[in-house]
Amino acid sequence: MASLISSWASQVNTVPERYVVPSEKRLNINVPIGKDIPVIDFSLPSEKIVEDIIKASQEYGVFQVINHGVSQELIADVLKVCEEFYKLPMEELEKYTEEEEELSEFEPNLDQKPKLFIENEYRPKKNGKNDKEVIFWKDTFAHCTHPTKEDRISSWPEKPEKYREVIGKYSEGVRKTRLKVLELMCEGLGLQKDHFAYELSQIKYLLINLYPKCPDPTVTAGAVEHTDGGFINMLLQELGELHVRRQKNGQWFAVEPIPSALVCINGMLLKVISNGKLESGIHRVATNSVRDRISVGCLTSPACNGECIIEPARALLSETNPPKYKPFSCTEYLKIFFTDTSEFEAALNPYKL
Repeated sequence: MASLISSWASQVNTVPERYVVPSEKRLNINVPIGKDIPVIDFSLPSEKIVEDIIKASQEYGVFQVINHGVSQELIADVLKVCEEFYKLPMEELEKYTEEEEELSEFEPNLDQKPKLFIENEYRPKKNGKNDKEVIFWKDTFAHCTHPTKEDRISSWPEKPEKYREVIGKYSEGVRKTRLKVLELMCEGLGLQKDHFAYELSQIKYLLINLYPKCPDPTVTAGAVEHTDGGFINMLLQELGELHVRRQKNGQWFAVEPIPSALVCINGMLLKVISNGKLESGIHRVATNSVRDRISVGCLTSPACNGECIIEPARALLSETNPPKYKPFSCTEYLKIFFTDTSEFEAALNPYKL
C-alpha cells in the first residue's frame, strides 16, 4: 500500500522528491484574497441571485453562497467528523485503501466503494502508456452519496460513530442547495428549470481532502491548476489555500474562507450545456506550513452508464448562436478527462466545432 501522506508528513523536514512539483507548475502561494469573487446571499430576491450567479459564472466560473440552508451547526459537525476520521488508527484507515505499492485511484461510478487514496497527475499517454508527473500533497477519502441505497450507506465508515448520520444529513442539505443553484442557472440562461435534473446530475460524490502541514509549500501542491470534469462542485473549506483564476486576465486570487459558505466551482460540462456562455472554474490548491487543512467537496456528475449524451442545450442555439460542441458520450469524455492533463480543457478538444 502506498503510504498516506498524513502518516509521515509531520516527521519530515524536507519534501520527498516524488512530491516536488515540476518548476513550470509550481504555485505562487502569495496571491491576494479575491475580494471581488462574488458572495451570493440566498436570502435576497431571486432576480438578484440569478443575475449574480450568471455574472460570476462568466467572470470566474466560481462563486460562494451564504444563507443556503445548511446550518452552521451541521457544517461544524461535518468538519469535526472529517477530522476525527483522519485521526483514526492506521489499521482502521487501511480498510479503505488498496493493498498495492502503486497509487490508488478513484473511478467515478455508482458502485464505487468508499476509497482512501493519494492523487497524482499524469502526463498525456505516449505509446499507450502514462507517465506519472507529480503526486499531490493530500490524502483523499471519497464515496458516492447520491442516489442513496441502504447497501451503499452501509459501506460508509462505522467510525467515527456519527460519520453516517452527519455525512448523510450534510450530503442531503448540499444536494438541495445544488439543485437550487442549477435551477437559478437555468433561469438565467433561459432554460427550463429542470434542464440539469435527472440523468445529467444523477450522481454526487463526496471527497474529503486532508492537506497535511507541509515543510515547504513553495515546491508542493494540493492540486495544480485544473478544471473539474462534471457540472458543479460545492466545496466547504476551512483555510484560504484555494486559488481561482479570473477569466479575462488570468490573474490568480485566493478564495476568502467565509464561515459556513459553500464555494461553487463550475465544471466543464456546464460550459458545454450553456454553449460556452458559462465558464468552468480554473482552480488550484496550495499547501501551508502552519497546520493541516481539510476541505469537503460535493461533485455532481451525469449518469456514467454509456447512454448519457452531453450537448449544448438546443433551446440556446440559433443561426447567430450555433453549437460550439458536437454531442458526445459522457463515458468516453471521462476517459479522456482522467488521462489527458496536457491543458485545462483537453477532454473537450475532440468535441469542439
